Amino acid sequence: MRFVDVITRSCFVAFVVIALDGCAHTAPLPAAETLTTEGITARLTSSAQQRQRLDGVIKAALPGLQGAVLSAIVDVAAEAPRQLSVSVRSFFEVPTQVLVADNDTVTLYDASSGAPRFSRGPATDKSLQRVLGVPLVPDDVVALILGRAPVAVVEGAPAARLKVLGIDEQAGTYTVSIERAGRGTLWWTARFSDDALVALVAFAGDGRRLVEARCSDHVVVAGVAFAHAVRLRLVPDSEGGAFAESKEVVLTVQQATFNGPPLPPEAFVLVPPPGTPINPM
Repeated sequence: MRFVDVITRSCFVAFVVIALDGCAHTAPLPAAETLTTEGITARLTSSAQQRQRLDGVIKAALPGLQGAVLSAIVDVAAEAPRQLSVSVRSFFEVPTQVLVADNDTVTLYDASSGAPRFSRGPATDKSLQRVLGVPLVPDDVVALILGRAPVAVVEGAPAARLKVLGIDEQAGTYTVSIERAGRGTLWWTARFSDDALVALVAFAGDGRRLVEARCSDHVVVAGVAFAHAVRLRLVPDSEGGAFAESKEVVLTVQQATFNGPPLPPEAFVLVPPPGTPINPM
């Protein structure tokens, strides 16, 4: 492994080795000028523009009580960069939870505990945790399932800062740190051959690790590779918080349209019936 910057944290080196284990192919490295921070930023920006949307069905294996694994069928719509709709079906194919994130606002319908409730509030890492148990901001979930690095400038937000952390010539991958103002950092590992995401580490704003993800079973759609399987490890909280022990969420795409026609605006609107109270999230 050839590092562009000297990494002294052995935990990062260990994660990259573990995350990329099993990648048998060795892609030729591109020209030297593309291995700089500027060159890789250009690669990721170009790749992001090719990964716009997903409309499909995902099977989710979720951690349950006492080590049990719960299986759920989830209808998902995602539109880059910040729109997400997640609907969890019941055994009878009726939605028990629906979460819609439209930029900075999340609306949640929850009938999983009996009486249906509607809630609305800011999009935070707690929003999706209530539905899929994943402590990620909704637009980071959009980035993850599309393999779309969040490097493009979002209106009203400063541009992300990128730093090349490492290059693995044998695996044919590169890893960058993506730092966003007021947000947690992402470590993003992608293939040189097609810039497809293969591994991700998400940090909280205070530097704590939240999620480690591996993407696999890539399928090429119109020349763009999308992962059909995502395995997320929820990192235990050393302070005894939400995750006292390591848990995993496995998302497997059952059927999906990637980069299809633009989704209608109503795909990301959840309107309660008239007179229905909306609770703050």
